[in-house]
Amino acid sequence: MRSAFPFRFIVCLCLLSLVGTGCLYREPVRHLSSDICLITPNLTQKEVISALGPPDQKQKGEQGEIWIYQEVKKSLLRKTPYLGKKIGSEDYDVVTISFIGDTVATCLYRGYNEEELKKSGITISVPRAD
Repeated sequence: MRSAFPFRFIVCLCLLSLVGTGCLYREPVRHLSSDICLITPNLTQKEVISALGPPDQKQKGEQGEIWIYQEVKKSLLRKTPYLGKKIGSEDYDVVTISFIGDTVATCLYRGYNEEELKKSGITISVPRAD
């Protein structure tokens, strides 16, 4: 009579290793459309960084700094190698936070599709999400 112990042991070891790889630390993922709810007037710059991370762009405004956060969301078809640029679509989330001194004055969220982004003149510098 053959023992099933070695086979079961190998299968359990493989399953355990697959489950274990999902538990490894990864860089936090930012979802601007939902994370924007965390930003309220009078938050400090440190509090904004702890909620959203460092901004993608910083600009000088009339009353203080302006931070811009960007996120590119690609459709499943857009992620397809070789054909994605022709058949898929991209949506863009842009958050603009203006500061007076060290505190948040205004926070604006805007979602764009590809056509709207071209018309707006906004340039997305570094895609943050695939």
